[in-house]
Amino acid sequence: MNEEFSGLVDHLQDHAGDALQAVVVYLGDDHRDLYRREDVVELHGSELDAEVLADIRSDKRRRESEAAKAYEGSLRATVRVFDYRVVLNLPRDDESGTVVVLDVSAASDLADFVTDIRADIYDG
Repeated sequence: MNEEFSGLVDHLQDHAGDALQAVVVYLGDDHRDLYRREDVVELHGSELDAEVLADIRSDKRRRESEAAKAYEGSLRATVRVFDYRVVLNLPRDDESGTVVVLDVSAASDLADFVTDIRADIYDG
């Protein structure tokens, strides 16, 4: 593991515990696992893995306007909440970053909030 990332997995495990599924770093079209929990090892190199990374690479939601800079600042993370897991992208710049995949339990407050709000909005 690159010295730059030493301690990162330990730090994330301290925060997320057993809910940490995977930690992947990416640079351009390349990526590598720093950590993959035993029960999701088979996803390494899978179609789903490729799909997640392609979505993250194509997600250029950074706003450049003066208003965005003043009211939002820099994009620090994007979060995708699914029924069974949460995918957190922490971009370093336009070409690189870190993806953290968690069980929904690690982000239960956020997952519950999203579920409740969706129900309020769409199920009336």
